[in-house]
Amino acid sequence: MKNFFIFVRHFFSVLMVVSHTLIALLALMAMGAGLISIAEGMNYWKALYLTLITGLTVGYGDVVPTTVLGRIVTVLVALIGLVLFSIVIAAANRAVVKTVEEQRSKE
Repeated sequence: MKNFFIFVRHFFSVLMVVSHTLIALLALMAMGAGLISIAEGMNYWKALYLTLITGLTVGYGDVVPTTVLGRIVTVLVALIGLVLFSIVIAAANRAVVKTVEEQRSKE
């Protein structure tokens, strides 16, 4: 359990380094939701739902874009989502490495 808390500490310290990038990517996704909302004629919250599900690469298929502009923005949102979560995964990887290094230095 102690190692988990060490990992969490390292994870959030790494995320703080890239926090501006993460915020910018989330803002781009929110703007993408606005564009999808306008292009598709749906309310913003439904478009935000579509954006988040697409950005997470889950894609339930219950809400889909039908216009060309909506589809283009959805593809861009998917690419932004891949970058966003790649950064989070890289931060988790770095936190694991730091945790292991810290444990080895204590031994």
